[in-house]
Amino acid sequence: MRRLTILLPLCAALLAAALPASAQIRVERDSSGQIVITNRGSAAAEALRGAPTRSAPLPPISSRERGEIRTKLERACHSKGLDYNLVASLVRAESDFRPNVLSKKGAVGLMQLMPATAKRFGVSNPWDLDQNIKGGTAYLAYLKGLFGDNVPLILAAYNSGENAVQQYGMKIPPYAETVRYVFQILADYGQPHLVQEAKTLLASPGDYDRYYLARRFQKPVLRVLYMYIDAQGIRHIDDAPPSGVDATPIVFKDEG
Repeated sequence: MRRLTILLPLCAALLAAALPASAQIRVERDSSGQIVITNRGSAAAEALRGAPTRSAPLPPISSRERGEIRTKLERACHSKGLDYNLVASLVRAESDFRPNVLSKKGAVGLMQLMPATAKRFGVSNPWDLDQNIKGGTAYLAYLKGLFGDNVPLILAAYNSGENAVQQYGMKIPPYAETVRYVFQILADYGQPHLVQEAKTLLASPGDYDRYYLARRFQKPVLRVLYMYIDAQGIRHIDDAPPSGVDATPIVFKDEG
């Protein structure tokens, strides 16, 4: 069985996987800073694209776990002056209330914190649910202070970064992922007037039809991976349950 191994030291540097040269798969960052899993030109690399041919069922989240997550999130929203219902819609878009999610871009956890954002808001371990919620809601509170009550811009900035929103003249940047993200959350939030407001804030007016309506049913590819930390403090992520260690199932999110 082919095994995908990702090594992520706790300091967040990326190391090559310790596999034979013929099957080596590496984790790299491309020029835009996104995480890339690759062994260029091989059948194994091609198999990583799109839906996997086989995947274990996603780890179940019990009603008790969801209730605990909701309680923690509500408490954090209350302490930071955030609308819980809006943040809950954001979390559904980010992780569907799953605490152990890793995106292809390297975002981690319930609120999908990028390493730089986690560090910026004092999160030392984004896999820790409490820290993840604290960091994600702190970032949202910061964005609320920056953009006031402009919900579409807050959402756009959470996805693409506040610099991108400002670069495009306080508009929703013309990025397919960001446009889908904003309108998906607003649709779930159930405030039609905010959808209309967001349309007026598009940097490129045609993006609503091009990136949201045409792709609103597009879903990320989800697959189960297995994570453990070895005695040296290196985080390993494998595509099959490793033997002899206590591994945690996680969800790898590939939005294409």
